[in-house]
Amino acid sequence: MPRKYFGTDGIRGEYGVEPLTYEFFKILGLAIGKSLFKSENHKKKIIFGQDTRESSKKIIEAISIGLLESDCEIHSAGIVPTPAISLYAKKGSCIFKNNKKIFVSEYDLGIMVSASHNLYKDNGIKIFDNQGIKISKDEESHIEDYIEIFKNKTIAWKYDDNFFKDKDKDKDKDELDKRFKTIDLQQQYIDFCLSTLNKITKKYNLTLDLANGANYEIAEKVFHQAGFKINIINNKPNGKNINDKCGSTYLKNIPDIVKNNNSDYGISMDGDGDRLVIVNSKGQILDGDDIIYTIIKGKIILDEKIKGVVGTIMTNQALENFLKSEDIKFLRSSVGDKNVFDKMIENKFITGGETSGHILMLKYSSTGDSIVAALQFLYYSDILNQKNIKNYLDKYPQKITNLFVEKNVSNNIINIAIKEAHDKYESSKLRLIIRKSGTENCIRIMVEAKDKIFVDNISKEIEIFIARKLKSLL
Repeated sequence: MPRKYFGTDGIRGEYGVEPLTYEFFKILGLAIGKSLFKSENHKKKIIFGQDTRESSKKIIEAISIGLLESDCEIHSAGIVPTPAISLYAKKGSCIFKNNKKIFVSEYDLGIMVSASHNLYKDNGIKIFDNQGIKISKDEESHIEDYIEIFKNKTIAWKYDDNFFKDKDKDKDKDELDKRFKTIDLQQQYIDFCLSTLNKITKKYNLTLDLANGANYEIAEKVFHQAGFKINIINNKPNGKNINDKCGSTYLKNIPDIVKNNNSDYGISMDGDGDRLVIVNSKGQILDGDDIIYTIIKGKIILDEKIKGVVGTIMTNQALENFLKSEDIKFLRSSVGDKNVFDKMIENKFITGGETSGHILMLKYSSTGDSIVAALQFLYYSDILNQKNIKNYLDKYPQKITNLFVEKNVSNNIINIAIKEAHDKYESSKLRLIIRKSGTENCIRIMVEAKDKIFVDNISKEIEIFIARKLKSLL
């Protein structure tokens, strides 16, 4: 059965609008506690992170109320990027068992409250297990089964939101501190990011676009401590301006800003800090395919072992052609960094990513990390620059069109429109991907071919065809 709440990357939607109400998140917390903590080995200890949306704190409170029903201990790391929660979730402490040194994860789960690159009205969660890996689709479905059970029951909660509102009162403070603690792990994550960077001969001048999001403080500290000269934009979150005409999904302004700042590169991150896009000094936009190319080309120069690379159905053909020319295996997965990760694990690859800027390097992290990916890009760019090799691909013209649809349009109607568009326009002259987004209410149309004018024209034609088909079916 199709899942009702979980999409491509966790749960995401407009907060306060059905189904994602405060009460829903309380039930979600209860469902997580009942479905994922069955084993006696579970410590029932959870670490939360959040981005800068005004609703993030309320969502953490609501989920926590549900988790407290299962007697969980809850830690909140405050505003940190998604990869930091993945890192904290698997971060272990050393113990000795049978005279052997082993590491045990401190947490059972990491929960990031974020809607990633969406605007502030949307919010949601991503859940990581104690290996720092996003939970499986089966586990998500199990949580949904519990949600459906609890939605139809009257629950007498042990705690409610007054538990947090009254936290400064002496009678409640001790109890709150036992069950819900705010902790500062920011420096640990900064130290981790810096530990991934090898020596760079050139200290680049950088412009950082932090999307008024989760990296608004951390990224500045990392790149400053790494020795780069930095200019910062979009680092003043107000709860409502995350991803608003900024960040990795809005690149209209940053090429001119990079030029005006005399920067070598602009590094544009998304709201929760797990993906990035780079702009060079000429104003060229380097997406995830270019970043992977740069890293792999640099590894080849340094004779580093590369077993293979995973991209997605959206990855530009130019990257696949380059990898084949170097006798490096290339595999495509469905869209979504979770799908990329699964195929990487299946084939024992350590490098992969999406055109959108999710870059996975399993040597360092089990999820996309915009800071680590940027540091790796800069390191391998330095290697390429020393050899006078460019750090971007000559890509096939490609256009991605987002056709937004109303929420009440059924999946059946959308599926019909997508299939009939595929049947009509698919040909050997182009590479065509049409799919329903798993994170937004839109249909994504990707057209790739050798001729840019053809790509632009056929993209518009397909968009019009689908829009008309949807209208005729309503």
